[in-house]
Amino acid sequence: MKILIVFYSRSGNTRRVAEEIRNTIDCDIEELIDTQNRSGPLGYMRSIIHAMRKTPAKLKEIKNDPTNYDITIIGTPVWNMRMSTPIRTYITQNRAKFNNVAFFGTSMSAPLDGTFNEMTELSGVSPLAKLSLRGKENKDGSSKSKVAEFVEIINSTS
Repeated sequence: MKILIVFYSRSGNTRRVAEEIRNTIDCDIEELIDTQNRSGPLGYMRSIIHAMRKTPAKLKEIKNDPTNYDITIIGTPVWNMRMSTPIRTYITQNRAKFNNVAFFGTSMSAPLDGTFNEMTELSGVSPLAKLSLRGKENKDGSSKSKVAEFVEIINSTS
């Protein structure tokens, strides 16, 4: 089974989770690169406004075609209870190419149910698995058991 992890990370939290998943499952990985500067406090505020307005992001060239994968695992930070605009753009551009999906998200405190529902609706595919991580879990290492459960669900579909 071929698996692809696609993620966007503004601050590094979502990247850490993507790498943790990658370390436990045989797959390819691709980080989305947004051409918009989202660093620092102004970048953070810009990101929240763009997420609220569902403003498309301008992404650098994507290397991996999700059509070539059995499962695409999509990871996003949550901005004001919404998926990041780079992930929104990626899903919109590739929605007809997904065979199966799984979602993971990182948030400082917001619940991710609404974000995952929006990702499901936009992608047109029900996720095989979902992983929600709060900032504290990501930083203190307590995410490992949740990541292991997430990967186990994905592996059981093969």
